[in-house]
Amino acid sequence: MVHEGIHLLLFALLMGFCISSDEELIKVTEKTETATEGSCVTIPCTYEKRKGKTYTLLWFQNPNYDDESKMFKGTIVYSNTEDRPQSPGYSSRVEYITDATSLTQQHNEKDMIKCDLRITDLQKTDSGNYALRMVSPAVRAQYSFKYMSKVVNLTVTDNPCKVHIESSELQNPLQESDEFTVDCSTSDSCDFHPEWLIHTSEQKQEWTSLLSTDMTTVTEEEEGGRKVTKLKLNVTWKEDNRILSCRPAKSEDSCQIRNITLSVEHAPKETKATVSSQDVKEGDTVTLSCTSRGRPDVSFTWFKKEKLEESQQMSDLKLIYVKPEHSGEYYCEAKNKYGTEKSNIIKIDVKYGPQGVKVQPLVNINDLKEGDKLTLKCSVQKGNPAVYRFTWYKDSQSHSETSETLTISKVSAEHKGFYQCQADNKIKTATSNKLEVSVKYSPRNIKIEGATSVKVDTTLTLTCSADANPRQCRYTWKHTPGLSSFPSSLETGQQLNIEKVTIQHAGQYTCDVTNDIGTRSHTIQLDVLYPPSNLNLTMKKEVREFEVISIICTVQSFPKSHLTVTGPQGDLRNIQGKRRNSTTSANKLSFYLNVTESDAGMYACKAQNSEGEQETKKELTVHPPKTVTVSSKGEQTFGSELTLTCEAGFKPAPSSYEWKKRFNGQLKTVGHEQSLHFYFLEISDSGQYVCIAHNFIGNTESPSVEIKVKYAPNINIVHNMTVFTQWNWKLPVSLTCSADAYPPATDYKWYKQGDNTKVVSHQQSFTVWPQDPGKYYCSAANDMGKSRSEHIMLFSTAM
Repeated sequence: MVHEGIHLLLFALLMGFCISSDEELIKVTEKTETATEGSCVTIPCTYEKRKGKTYTLLWFQNPNYDDESKMFKGTIVYSNTEDRPQSPGYSSRVEYITDATSLTQQHNEKDMIKCDLRITDLQKTDSGNYALRMVSPAVRAQYSFKYMSKVVNLTVTDNPCKVHIESSELQNPLQESDEFTVDCSTSDSCDFHPEWLIHTSEQKQEWTSLLSTDMTTVTEEEEGGRKVTKLKLNVTWKEDNRILSCRPAKSEDSCQIRNITLSVEHAPKETKATVSSQDVKEGDTVTLSCTSRGRPDVSFTWFKKEKLEESQQMSDLKLIYVKPEHSGEYYCEAKNKYGTEKSNIIKIDVKYGPQGVKVQPLVNINDLKEGDKLTLKCSVQKGNPAVYRFTWYKDSQSHSETSETLTISKVSAEHKGFYQCQADNKIKTATSNKLEVSVKYSPRNIKIEGATSVKVDTTLTLTCSADANPRQCRYTWKHTPGLSSFPSSLETGQQLNIEKVTIQHAGQYTCDVTNDIGTRSHTIQLDVLYPPSNLNLTMKKEVREFEVISIICTVQSFPKSHLTVTGPQGDLRNIQGKRRNSTTSANKLSFYLNVTESDAGMYACKAQNSEGEQETKKELTVHPPKTVTVSSKGEQTFGSELTLTCEAGFKPAPSSYEWKKRFNGQLKTVGHEQSLHFYFLEISDSGQYVCIAHNFIGNTESPSVEIKVKYAPNINIVHNMTVFTQWNWKLPVSLTCSADAYPPATDYKWYKQGDNTKVVSHQQSFTVWPQDPGKYYCSAANDMGKSRSEHIMLFSTAM
């Protein structure tokens, strides 16, 4: 026997031909696995799968290398190639477990693949060394690749309690109510009898070798020294495919469990019908499935409303491209030699789009007039489910209405056309036919064709047209002259002819169009083109220098004329400064000119348009400025005689004079002669006077002349007492000598009257104290004289 270490050395030498000796491509657990007979074991394993490589994988028991064949030999426990098949003793006991595990390593991505080996129902002969052989054949220019893993030692120990199930009755299928007995045995050297997994009265499972409710177990000793636990039960249809499990007593090793499956013949049971989708739409493919428990196998028959739909061995009924007529109630029937059973009922409700969609008028549309009510209904013959949204179209343009009925309370010409509707029930959208709606309406879109600008003496033709239903119309023409608001009727007919156009033909032309529904009109403006006429230059002929005058030029023409006004200094528009201001409007040009002597001369107004031109002239005479002065004769003293004379230095001579005096800021007339006489000057004659001289050119006002009448003082005593009888004579009295005079008084004196009258003060104001009672008066003087006041008695008991 070759020592295990020699095997490992040989493995390493072989691997050295292909890969680095320190690279481990297959990883297995380096330990001795120990398991009992009848149990199971899993040997963990992973290998590195190179990209683009395929591998031959062989699990060996006790591998050894054969120099002649250059191959490993041994018992092949697992193989993925037919070239080296699996050993028959392992075909039902070995499971190869694999999956892809993604492990990313630095600088290189590698797939680590699981390669576990699981062996069940272990035999003593399974003991030995296990290793995985990996071979990748040569592909194109690449070398072949071979590798052998490290070995794992497996030791299978004796198990005196290994169980075995025997039943000759299982050779034939059971039938309901049969009494069935099966033995589970183990070695006599085992301390306990085997255990069956049974159901308790609480519908729980437990392992037992004693009596139970749904089955009977009997323990006995057989010949040959084996311990046997018998299981007896009366089978029902529910026992079909039931798994009976037996294990060594008190064992927790699931690999030691042995199973048998019961086969019980019975009539169909638990027959059930299902549908692949509850939401079925027209055009879908729907599968009805029928399931049933029965032995031998059942056959299926499908029915729709008691009508045979299809009889077949397959359990599915496939409805391809379902239609509305597929709706209904379906059920299946399962049958074998023992009987028949019906399933539940499946209801199929096929959803389909709206059908028979059309536009239906709810009013008579054959005589629909402007202003009538129009009601259209989107009629749907059938559909499942019901329509939830309607869309209306007029002449292929969507309408805002989304209900089943389209209502237009008052139709007009715009509502004529083709109407359609769409019905949508979320399954499909269906479009109706087109319904033409004709509306009788009064004339609209009235047009007048023809020239809108014509020359004088030419011909004019205007043609009126309109859109109307009925189309037969009556046409009437009206003319409103430009300066009139009252139209005059013209000829009747679709066409208006004017042989020779005059200026009076300008204005508005209206075409009235009438049909059986009503009358509507359209108006245009006709412009008659003619050259300038009635040219007029309005201005004064004679003016004074520096007077502001207006120069206005007006004309009649169409189109409007370009107007220019020229004078001695050329075009008035070119006069600079503040001497000129102008305004312009259609066929009118106005100037406002502050004239000087240089503005005297001939002025011309010229009007010009596309049809011709015209000119007119006027002459302007400018007179030098007027001078009006006032001279005075006499003294301006009270009671004297004074004469003011008005003198005017301009031509023509003044035709009248006017004298005015200013009262409270306003001038009031006081005379109409050239001279104003004052025979006895009064104080009230003082004030400002002006003289105004008039001639046919205008009037001129003189500078203001002021008259100040001189007079002696008029005196009045002013005191601070209110009522003499109420005066508190313990307080002093303040006295003021008030003098009205021109020129103003400058010399004031206060006197106390008595045996020896004397001056008590030279001031205008004086205070008298209670200890100095008596009569007091004052005097005031200016260049015109001196006056004294009345006396006043103060602080006297006689008062």
